[in-house]
Amino acid sequence: MKKAYLFFSFNTFICLKFFGLEIPNNERPEFFFEELVQVLEKLNDRSPVLKSKEFDLDIAQANQVIAKSEQGFKFGLKVSGQSIHEDRPSEDFYHRYRTFNQAYLTKPIFHWGALKAREQIAKLNISWAEDSFTVQRRTLAGEVRGVFLKLIALNYRSQMAIEQLRIATQYVETIEKRLELNLSTPLALEEARVEQLNREISIAELRTSLERNKAYFVSLSGYDEPLSLKITKVFWEFSKSHNFNQEFPILIGSLSNIEVERLQTQVKIEDEHIKIAEAELKPKINLTGAYFQDQVDLAEGRSSLDRNNFLVGLEASWSIWDSHKSTGQKKIALAKKLKLENTIETQNRELRDKVRSVVSELKSLKERIMLGRKLISVAENRLEKSKIELQMDRISPADHFSARVALDQSQLENLEAVCQFMVLLDQYEQIVMFETFINYPNSK
Repeated sequence: MKKAYLFFSFNTFICLKFFGLEIPNNERPEFFFEELVQVLEKLNDRSPVLKSKEFDLDIAQANQVIAKSEQGFKFGLKVSGQSIHEDRPSEDFYHRYRTFNQAYLTKPIFHWGALKAREQIAKLNISWAEDSFTVQRRTLAGEVRGVFLKLIALNYRSQMAIEQLRIATQYVETIEKRLELNLSTPLALEEARVEQLNREISIAELRTSLERNKAYFVSLSGYDEPLSLKITKVFWEFSKSHNFNQEFPILIGSLSNIEVERLQTQVKIEDEHIKIAEAELKPKINLTGAYFQDQVDLAEGRSSLDRNNFLVGLEASWSIWDSHKSTGQKKIALAKKLKLENTIETQNRELRDKVRSVVSELKSLKERIMLGRKLISVAENRLEKSKIELQMDRISPADHFSARVALDQSQLENLEAVCQFMVLLDQYEQIVMFETFINYPNSK
């Protein structure tokens, strides 16, 4: 079973590489934003989430030490004292103190694999903790990338809103002058002021949203240094002209996902629990050795003798009946194993469904980006023509302002679509188990 699983994982990897699935470096967010590179580089050291997972790994390693120690030698010392008051028929009373010293050594010899199973469980728990850390780190890196891109889009939206407020304010002043010359109406002035107030409200809401997402970003990454969130020239060119030409295979023979591997590790743990339960009612053998001193009365009864004793031998113990305790433990382990195996099947189906969903959304976004670029081109032409029409007094300032807003909105929506595409692309890479964590930027 293990060999077949490894084969399918390898086959999946070859299939995905063949179709060019792995994200090129120049399509990752950190390629364009050096700030993001710094955040990802320090994620292991700063993120509170990852620090918690590191504690889990420390606990698992300590449990392995405990499990392994159960198979080793145990050495101890024992000292005890007794005060004995004897009453013997036809003899005087004796009142004496006796001291016993003992050094003992024990080691398990044969426990039907139960102790080995406990050690194996500890090892599997370490593997589980390491896999959990890898999953958390990769998932967290993807989430940090997504929040960072959202901050980039929000910051740009805020800058755009501030610029639109400036234009709206100029528009109000223009209407006021035109009204003094009887070239406009009070209604047009009120509409301009409403537009100005709406822009001010929008800026306030965007600032709140930006601060909230910055706080969330800090809680995820632990990176609390100021972020410029400046859109680089390279990223602007990328969002306007880059061709996303990946093909995304949906029908994959077997998905190699680390979540599934974690479940399979848990199945192995339950197999070891079964071994432990089966060994409960079987005889167990231990090596035992001891050196001890004691004191015995001599035959005449009026004096005692101190003795030095050495003991080496085997100790056998056999629990015959435990009121079905071990039977219940075995049933629990079997039930958990069957539940996990069923979960693995469900997880595989869900993974394939998730692949189909993400691929469908990626394809839709690709189309949306292409159409958005066409819309930007049309909006740019419209704005140029509206400038000419406004100078010739063929359209109102409101129409020209509307053309400017339309261009800004089309650029913003295209930028957000590109950011969303990059986030989804990262999620797709996580599903198919590419473990890329950090990529370094090429230029600013």
